Formats: sequence, structure tokens, C-alpha cells
Amino acid sequence: MYRLSDFYRLSAALTGYQEVELQGTGVGSVYCQTLSKWVRQDVIEALYAQAELIGALDNDASQARFYDQIWNSAKLGPVARNIIKMWYLSIWYQLPADWNALYGVDDFSADKQPVEDYVISSNAYIQGLVWNALGSHPMGAKQPGYGTWAFPGHSAKTHNLD
Repeated sequence: MYRLSDFYRLSAALTGYQEVELQGTGVGSVYCQTLSKWVRQDVIEALYAQAELIGALDNDASQARFYDQIWNSAKLGPVARNIIKMWYLSIWYQLPADWNALYGVDDFSADKQPVEDYVISSNAYIQGLVWNALGSHPMGAKQPGYGTWAFPGHSAKTHNLD
């Protein structure tokens, strides 16, 4: 059974952030629900199991194994990329129609699929990891304060991509 704690663990492996940092955004449960809405549970569990098998959840996976067995997988790759996009951009991007035909939710039909990509929630927009990656803040939210433009910027969080 895939749980929210599994989602955080998988998300940490995919985004390069620690679980506690992701939990601190307060949007993980909404992202987990969004994922479950558009992707079958067995596919989500397969992604988690594969990530665990190759050691990605413990950051022990080589980049080659990660790309070969998850990123380049026709079944798991689009889901992994969508999870990353959710965390960074706060947007659910439609999965390709051919992917949905094979792996989409069982009751997936034209009237239930999103008609376009969508921002998951206004809070998700504010909590997007992209702002931290850019060393910036979301426009209209989390303002840095009057006169802060006179101070040197903060360095963005760096990730080891090896």
C-alpha cells in the first residue's frame, strides 16, 4: 500500500530535497492525491518499488541505473517527471494520451481527464520549489520586504547531479 510517507520518500529522491523540506511546504498530501487521481495505484507502487530496488530512495543508485530503469522507462518515466514538475512548478501536466491508454486510471475517460495542464492550488504555486532553486520568491507572495533589493541575493540551493 502506497502511503503519503512513501510519496515524500520518493519525492525526495526525485527532487533532491530532503523529506522534511518537502513536508515543510505543506502541499505534499495534495500532490499525492493529484498523482493518485491521474495515475493508477499499481503504476505508482511500481515506480516506488523500482526506485527502492535500485537504491534511489537511499541516494545509492547510480545515475545510469536511475536513467535506465526509471527515467527512460515508458511506464515509469513520465510519472517520475510529472512528480518533479509538481514539486518544482506546482502544475499537473497531462500525461500523453498513449501513456494514459496503457497506464492511466481505470475510470479514465474524456470527461474526467484534465482539459489542459493546471496549477494544483494557489498554495502549491507559492510553495513551488522553483522559487528556491532560482533564489527568488513567487510574485505576489512571500515578499522579501521593503528595501531588500539593496542587499546581496541569497544563493540558491545546490544539488549534486552526479
